[in-house]
Amino acid sequence: MHARPRQKILPFFLPMSGCPHRCVYCDQYVISGEAKAPGPEMIRAALAAFPPGEAAELAYYGGSFTCLPRRLQAAYLQAAEPALAEGRITGIRISTRPDAVDADTCAFLRENAVCTVELGIQSFSDDVLKRSGRAYDSSTARDACLRLRAHGLRLGIQLMTGLPGDREELARESMRISLELKPELLRIYPTLVLENTGLAALYRQGDYQPQSLTAAVALCADLLALATAARCPVQRIGLNPSPELEVALLAGPYHPAFGGLVREALRLEQIRRLLRGYAPTAPAVLRFPRRELPLVFGQKRAGLLALGREYPLLALEPDAELPAGLLLFTQGDESRELSEEEYCCRRAEEMAEADADRAAACKGGCL
Repeated sequence: MHARPRQKILPFFLPMSGCPHRCVYCDQYVISGEAKAPGPEMIRAALAAFPPGEAAELAYYGGSFTCLPRRLQAAYLQAAEPALAEGRITGIRISTRPDAVDADTCAFLRENAVCTVELGIQSFSDDVLKRSGRAYDSSTARDACLRLRAHGLRLGIQLMTGLPGDREELARESMRISLELKPELLRIYPTLVLENTGLAALYRQGDYQPQSLTAAVALCADLLALATAARCPVQRIGLNPSPELEVALLAGPYHPAFGGLVREALRLEQIRRLLRGYAPTAPAVLRFPRRELPLVFGQKRAGLLALGREYPLLALEPDAELPAGLLLFTQGDESRELSEEEYCCRRAEEMAEADADRAAACKGGCL
């Protein structure tokens, strides 16, 4: 995949700020690790100490920024003006809800140096949105994406897996719809059950069952494959680990390196696809980019151990000359290769066919 340079971010968290209500899964104080939102003057002072020339964007995360009173929005955005003028930052990004970005809001953001708006959409399933307490529907989310793009703002989309009522095929369809809307970036988060949330009560009552870690990793690998096939960067998979998060965690597919597990799972699938038809009792060589050795070997060498069990005579050779994502397989005089992008395109086609078949089979009603 031809990856775009990753934008440097200088994040400030405004937990729950502006949120009109609390969604069933949410506790931004725990997720962000911040007990209180910093004020505009604190932002201004922090930016004054930030070195120029880093080409970073100031980011306001953790709440629904455009639901704040307009005067407070302006104060936060104007706090960045000296840093923008001095070249300490290149622009501003915010996160907000899709039902809080009308045309007037988009114009206001553009006028105040906002470059990127990340929408916490979570799902394009109306049923999932309703059961999660999001208070908007999928058409509202689509319209918000199109409106932001029409106003020249970069679009980011945040999706979640494992919400109440969600299924694997619904999560994949949400990703497909997201990609049709052409975002500049994506984030994917598996749903965790945190104490003092509505989801915790549902879990204790037996009305909600979170994804297992294995299932969440596999599904997020599917979503990552879809995004890679569309050449859309996924900037984060899984929540940032923190002591506060781990204390509040009641259940769900948590791992401090969840994103790494997902990327390793996708690479292992790519290797297995390349090795289809290979007789595991015959010697062979798999070459891969040297800098991707941790990705191939996996955490606690899980990938290496799996390949050793399945292909005991397969030699693994890191190669400093290979471009990112390219695998080469050699056995005797036979040689073939498979890039990450090519694999993900094939996988995306297979998933589309399988989900279409399932939808056809379920016509008339299925669980």
